[in-house]
Parts: sequence; C-alpha cells; structure tokens
Amino acid sequence: MRTVKIAFFDAKNYDREFFTKEAAKIAAMEKDGAEDEKIEFQIDYISDRLNPTTVSFARGHDAVCIFANDQITKQTAETLREFGIRIIALRSVGYNNVDTKSIIELNLANAAENPDEQIKIVHIPSYSPHATAEFAVALLQNLNRKIHKAYARTRDSNFDTDGFVGTEIFGKTVGIVGAGAIGKAAAEIFKGYGATVLLNAAHQDQSFGQKIDSEYVNLEEIFKNSDFIMLFCPLLSDTRHIINNRCIQLMKKDALIVSTGRSSLIDSGELFDALNSGRIKGVAFDIFEEDRQNLYGDDWAPSPIRDENFDRLLRLPNVLMTHHQAYLTAENLTMIAEVTLDNIRKIVSGEECPNIIK
Repeated sequence: MRTVKIAFFDAKNYDREFFTKEAAKIAAMEKDGAEDEKIEFQIDYISDRLNPTTVSFARGHDAVCIFANDQITKQTAETLREFGIRIIALRSVGYNNVDTKSIIELNLANAAENPDEQIKIVHIPSYSPHATAEFAVALLQNLNRKIHKAYARTRDSNFDTDGFVGTEIFGKTVGIVGAGAIGKAAAEIFKGYGATVLLNAAHQDQSFGQKIDSEYVNLEEIFKNSDFIMLFCPLLSDTRHIINNRCIQLMKKDALIVSTGRSSLIDSGELFDALNSGRIKGVAFDIFEEDRQNLYGDDWAPSPIRDENFDRLLRLPNVLMTHHQAYLTAENLTMIAEVTLDNIRKIVSGEECPNIIK
C-alpha cells in the first residue's frame, strides 16, 4: 500500500469534515484490492494559507492541496520542487493564484535529467451551477423583502414592520447577464416564479431560450427593461465595470442588482452615488476571496480599507454583502473532495487525469 501525504492549506472546518470522510470512503473501497495497488491518503490540515512564508509546512509531503487565496509564486514553486512535491491540487476551478508559467519552465528545465519529477497541477473543472444560482436568488429575496433586517429587528423584540415592503417576483422582468451554466440555472428558477426572463451571453444557446420561452437581448435592453438584474458573467476586459453610471442611467429607479461575480464587474464609486441618491433601489454581492484581499489586505481587519467606495457601500442600508459562500453546499463540498482526491489518485497511479492544467 502506498501512503500519499497531502499538505492541505487554508483548511476550514468543513474542509476537514468532507475530505476526511472522502478519504475514509476511498480507504474502504480499496480494502479488498491488490496490496501493491492500494492508496491511502494522509491529510495534514493547515489553517494557514500557502505563501513563501508558510511553504515550509509542505516539507515531507507528496502533494499540496490549495484554494483560491493560497499563492504559488515562482519562488514557492521552486521550494515545493525542492521538497519533493509533485502534485499541486486545487480544490477550485480558477488557478490564477498559481504561477503556472514558472512551473512549466521548471518542468522543462528538469525534463531531461529528472523526467519523473515533474510537478503536475490539477483543478476542479466546475462547481454545481445550482448552488450559486439558488444562493443568488436567496440574496435577491433577502434584499427585496428585507429578511435579514426583519430577523435582526425581531431578535431585539421589535415587531415593527415599517420599512419592510418589498415587491413580488411574479410578473416582473429578470435580466440574466452571463447566461452560462449558472445563469441558465437561475433563469429556470425565475421562470418558476412566473417572471419574464431576458438572457444575455457571449455564446447564445437558442435551444435553451426556446425551452424556457426567453429571448437573448443586448445589455441595453437588459438594463432598460429589468426589475432585477443578475450578474453571473466572468471578469474579462470587456466586462470590467459592466455596471457603471452610463448603464445605471438606463435602469428603472426601483431596480435591484445581484452579483455573484468579481467585485470589479461594478464601478463601486458610481454605484455608491446611484444608491445614495436613490437612482436605483439596492444591490447584493457575494464577494470573492480575491476581492476580500483587494479590499482589506491579508487579514479581515476593516481598517484601513483599500477601497473606500466599498467601505461606503457597506454602510448603506440598501446594500447586502456576503463572503464567497454561494458555492458552499454539502453537495458541492462532497464533489470537491471526491474530484480533488481522485485527481491525486489518478496521477499517483499513473492513470490519465482529465483535470490536469497544461
């Protein structure tokens, strides 16, 4: 039996729960296999994020398992190689926190002399679109019906309902900006509410549009006609500040915006002005790890904040913000643990792994 030692960085309690459970399941499945083909995982959970300062924790392991806020620079990659690390397993879809170019160069430089000492990078191909779509709808309902405020007020034995008037989704128009897998899942939910759904995507799936009786329109039509605007698009050069003063001026005065994408999809200064002046009604974000670092630095200390506009936004009564939890479901965490450990198992066993980043 081969024991694969994994240094698991940025470990949360839920990571420990789901990865420990999956490792035990794999061990039980391999119980009756040939002894020389068996693999067991020894996972050392480390609360710290991986960076040049904490990389020493990886010594003595075969693989590192990282998430979105861990950083693998060229220096860190070289140190990992010196430690004998041959697998970098991301439990996330994105990998812009890993200097893949430097790792490829390291592999090429040592290919002739040590062909078996290549560092392989694997990731999760996708999250469940339903988790994020459902959370986005929940954000909208909280923002729209003031559920979070009602909860806080009731806990203080204040049963006054003034200020809690919302609107129905039934019969309203919902604009989906970024009708990929998540956007499509959200569109189907809103159709169930009885809403009219407008779709916008770089790649239009007309068969899906016909299936839910919705049409693809340009952004101007989305902004002009939607009561609720849902942002699911990736952050690209042409989507940066996709929400700005120009498009805000096209929106209905009582429009609500929900974003589960990167904070830079929205011009925070121009959004603040629109919210503060009553030009639009409200906004909700599920902020990402990378955004947290950009706003607050390397810890959660709220002062000094790096983006004063977001600081001002947080203080507005018509802004709701959560911290990168749209993906956080038991189903997703189970899948992440299964795929991550299977990625590692395939590489160790010499099997083809479809999730290698090349």
